[in-house]
Amino acid sequence: MAAEIRLGSRKFYDDEHFPGGIDRAGFFTIPEANFLINYGYTLNGLYCGELQPENEVEQRFVDNVNSEEESAFYEVRIWRKYLKALYKVSHRASANSSRNEITRSFESFDEA
Repeated sequence: MAAEIRLGSRKFYDDEHFPGGIDRAGFFTIPEANFLINYGYTLNGLYCGELQPENEVEQRFVDNVNSEEESAFYEVRIWRKYLKALYKVSHRASANSSRNEITRSFESFDEA
């Protein structure tokens, strides 16, 4: 299947969302990460409409990735997994984001 999708114009690392790399993000298996690295630019272009499908497999990807139905196609499943990982990364709370600042007065402590 993947051989019918054209390779990306360059490697797809998505440093903006995965600064440590897609392969180290913890969301993907090694084969999934390698697939995204090699074909991610093409899949992203097809998904966003920046690229036009050149063959039947790419057209099937475009038709299926935007539908709400479950898909059996590897390219669609891996791209949806990538989008889900983006959501998780962008909604990950930092350690300080939910902490309320508590100001404490040291006057209540007895001096030793």
